[in-house]
Amino acid sequence: MAQQTKGEFLKEKFANMASWVASEVGQENLPDGVLSGITGRSEVEVTMLASTLHSNKSMVDQRNWAGLGALAGEHIPAVQSVITAINQRADMHGKFWRYMDLFVEVVSE
Repeated sequence: MAQQTKGEFLKEKFANMASWVASEVGQENLPDGVLSGITGRSEVEVTMLASTLHSNKSMVDQRNWAGLGALAGEHIPAVQSVITAINQRADMHGKFWRYMDLFVEVVSE
């Protein structure tokens, strides 16, 4: 079995995050096209976003919602909607930040 590339891994985890958000928040409570705007991204686009998170690791470390939302909005606007939805639900914060930490960690390896 072939080894999974970083891009494949990141794309899979990014899609998992989108599915988790949809199941928790309810797809009907997210703007139209948000999930396809996330899951339809290429491995290169997802890797670029993870690299941007790595370059702005202090925002992830400081749990900076506003900064992260603005940063995501510049690169993949659909992610900004997801961040806003999660920020409104404290029960989702821990898992969301674990995803962000994972994205930063994978790029740094």
